[in-house]
Amino acid sequence: MESPEVSTIVLVGTDQVEPESVRLSAGPLSAEFQGGGLRYVRYGEHEVIRAIAFLARDENWGTHALELADVDIRHTADSFEVRFKGKCGPTGGELRLSAVIAGHADGRLSFTADASLVGDLLTNRTGFVVLHPIDVSGKPVVVETVDGNKRATRFPDQIDPQQPFRDIRALTTQHSESIVAEVRMEGDTFEMEDQRNWSDASFKTYVRPLALPWPYTLAKGTSFTQSVSVNVRASAGFTTGAETRAATTRIALGDGAARAMPELGIGVRAEHLSGALQQAQALRLLAPGYFIAHLDLRHDDPEQAVAGFAQLSDAAGIVHVLEVVLTGDGDPREELNRIAAAARSHTAPVALQVSPAPDLKAVLPGSPWPPCPSFQEVFSAARAAFPDMALGGGTFAFFTELNRKRPPTGELDYITFTTCPIVHAADDRSVMETLSTLPFIAASALALFAPVPYRVGPSTIAARDNPYGAESLPNREGALAERICLTDNDPRHRALYGAAWNLGYFTRFAAGGATHIALSELTGPRGLFDSTRPTPLFHLLAGLAVWHGGSVREIAITPGDAPIAAFAVERDGQAALWLANLSARSQAVELGLPTRDATIARRNGDKPDHQALAAGPVTLGAYETVEIRHET
Repeated sequence: MESPEVSTIVLVGTDQVEPESVRLSAGPLSAEFQGGGLRYVRYGEHEVIRAIAFLARDENWGTHALELADVDIRHTADSFEVRFKGKCGPTGGELRLSAVIAGHADGRLSFTADASLVGDLLTNRTGFVVLHPIDVSGKPVVVETVDGNKRATRFPDQIDPQQPFRDIRALTTQHSESIVAEVRMEGDTFEMEDQRNWSDASFKTYVRPLALPWPYTLAKGTSFTQSVSVNVRASAGFTTGAETRAATTRIALGDGAARAMPELGIGVRAEHLSGALQQAQALRLLAPGYFIAHLDLRHDDPEQAVAGFAQLSDAAGIVHVLEVVLTGDGDPREELNRIAAAARSHTAPVALQVSPAPDLKAVLPGSPWPPCPSFQEVFSAARAAFPDMALGGGTFAFFTELNRKRPPTGELDYITFTTCPIVHAADDRSVMETLSTLPFIAASALALFAPVPYRVGPSTIAARDNPYGAESLPNREGALAERICLTDNDPRHRALYGAAWNLGYFTRFAAGGATHIALSELTGPRGLFDSTRPTPLFHLLAGLAVWHGGSVREIAITPGDAPIAAFAVERDGQAALWLANLSARSQAVELGLPTRDATIARRNGDKPDHQALAAGPVTLGAYETVEIRHET
């Protein structure tokens, strides 16, 4: 049974259409041209570069939109060429661009940009950005620096909190036994950051080292040229690999030992308590393992918030974890004692996690940390105020901030952090690609802090906070909502896309050893209701919560890069297999596990009914999520 066609609003929550890409090819060399940049540079089936683009960033790290003109694309039998002009930046301070892209069947690719300034442009970074895909993690690379020296090393495996390589002129990467690719960057000094910190599926090489002052001004009348060239070399054993790809994805149980299902949670912010209390019955029906009660002492009244969280916990029958943001300029003992005093007459939280406000903001490498109470001061004050309660710490911002400012684990019962997939890119494909980075984040968290366990969330597609600016960015509503980096209101959260992404997220961190995973918030722009109607994500989380206390089985997906999320859980002689299509195209999935007398529920909106599973592959529509139940 295949689900019918559904509207764009139902799929992604908006009618706004993403720009189409144009496929460029020259023999085994191929790429996609989109928005003035290149994506997915491949040689045969081997991806060697994730993206190349010329970007201008403003003083708040926002990217100026590039307006294209005079785009001319030409193909021959063994080459392609793209010429275009563009402009970006504020009125009166525009940067004008003239660019040429050329590709050849022998593996050579060049991208040259001539830039000129109509007026003064204040910028944090302007120039080329080159992304390597994350499958180069741990692989050999030769780094050539601007002084001509070369050093053989490897891409980091554990996520690097700083810049793995600096003063770069060229990178020569061993992508496989048969493919080597050199990327040479001219016109400025480049350095690299490990974008897995932000869950981006790439290593980013960019112009202008962060050690230099920023923002800086590109003066009116300035002109400059930058270029990126790629040279792919294939050995005699190279094959395109196209003929080996299977048309159907196969799902089977793996050989790994089962592990305990993580506790599933959601978030509730003090500022949304009024609406949350109105949804207390819905929270009871949802039945997560816990909710995270977020209290920010910079603007929330602690007595009112503590009472409201306890009231919600009692009404819904769901325990809560108190998450406290300290002001950062007050005495942690006084602030936490005030909260403890307020909590004594109410249902107590089951855990406390605490962080000072300055640690919610990013501190770039080389920049001084802002004044802030020390970890020791904060954790000692928390233990004194709540002596018998589990204590967590780390960051309420992204893994990046945890990786760059690591708390001592001796005072803590668990580590906590969140992630957000729309820090650097917000298009549909890039957001789904962040799921492939989560196993690296999980492995790095374990390497840094084990045996202390770690918890994740509340995480959503939208940014609940913005570590890189004064606040998260607003968005338009309904069909006019856009895909915006670091917005606090992403339309896909309420659509089928959001449910699929969240299943992928839960699956990755469940396999990666997280003991608790909090997804979404109950109400507000990152909540579980579209107006008053429960979203597909509500029904997904309610379905997962049923399996509380179960055992998670390892899953094997073939081919490994198939856009499918799969999650298998067992309890009391019953089992469920959850599948989500992470792409906009239908996917056929062959089930290599027992399915006798199995039922299937398609989760495309309202609470689904289980029906008998038909024989043969299961076809998933765009961003569709299904649950298959059977006896063990």
